[in-house]
Amino acid sequence: MLSRLYVKKKVAEYDRRMEELFADCEMRSVESFDGTRIAYRTVGEGLPIVLSTGVFTSYMFFHHLKDYFKPRHKLVFWDYRGHPESTVPGDLDSMTLPNCARDLAAVMEDAGVEKAVHIGFSMGVMTILEFYRQHPEQVYGLVPIDGPYAEGFAFVSGSKSVQAAITRGLRFLSGNTWLVEWFRPVLVLPLNVPIARRVEINPTMDSSEEMTLYFDFAAKMDWHAGFRALAAMGEYDATEILDEVDVPTLLICGSKDTWTPRRIADEMHRRIKGSEYTIIPGGSHATPAENPQMINFRIDLWLRTYFHELVEEKAPVSSRTPSRKPQAKAKRGQAKKNPRN
Repeated sequence: MLSRLYVKKKVAEYDRRMEELFADCEMRSVESFDGTRIAYRTVGEGLPIVLSTGVFTSYMFFHHLKDYFKPRHKLVFWDYRGHPESTVPGDLDSMTLPNCARDLAAVMEDAGVEKAVHIGFSMGVMTILEFYRQHPEQVYGLVPIDGPYAEGFAFVSGSKSVQAAITRGLRFLSGNTWLVEWFRPVLVLPLNVPIARRVEINPTMDSSEEMTLYFDFAAKMDWHAGFRALAAMGEYDATEILDEVDVPTLLICGSKDTWTPRRIADEMHRRIKGSEYTIIPGGSHATPAENPQMINFRIDLWLRTYFHELVEEKAPVSSRTPSRKPQAKAKRGQAKKNPRN
């Protein structure tokens, strides 16, 4: 009884703090292809930036990004199906990456965004790659941050059979959440942030608020949907999409991210022709919370390099597709296309 009351208190604190952090955003929802309602927030005007975040989490890590970019960009933050602000689908088998991309398309249409720069964090990297596969004409550029394109559980083991076993276990837990329900109150204990500092996140960087919000959000989750979404992450593979990406791409990863092994980001950089690659020194899987300034500055430089005219417009964006070459070079003459090696 006391544990349930404590969880309820922490969830209320999470809701209150998120409303404060995103008070300048308009909250909306849209009905997706199967009737599931998908919640999202928007703020700002200009070249659109859409954020697809990680599974079992929301966009709490990105309030600094919102504050930095909203003066000259339209920002869209959305919650996956089955995550607290959105609704749990009637069919849990619909928790797949292709369906998440379809939800994203519904959000963009409802928000009046025809084309955008897509930022993906953690599982959001898979989401934006799948969205690119389905709707390449709606993507100006891609910014994958601390996330895999495949091997969702490579941080546990490089063995495909072990990863498959983990996925099967998550699907089982999705239908039997009573086995782990006792763990929900543990998630919101104050000691979790100090533990996270010792295990994963960089202890020299001040990310305690975001990590507290992360644990509180996880306690708020519908675990049937959450475990099924994690299983979907383990099953998805965007390897073939990497070779097809033909828009400006900026890869960002933390140098000490144990959840997304560095070799995965290295392979993405190798296969996405013309991609740029930034490694955040000392960054863990929570890099957006640990070092938001460096990430914001790096994304801003990349945007101004490839989309200078669209950034400066601060107005509804035309449907033209920018060159993969920086705008500055294109102005000096009729630029040739970058050769794709």
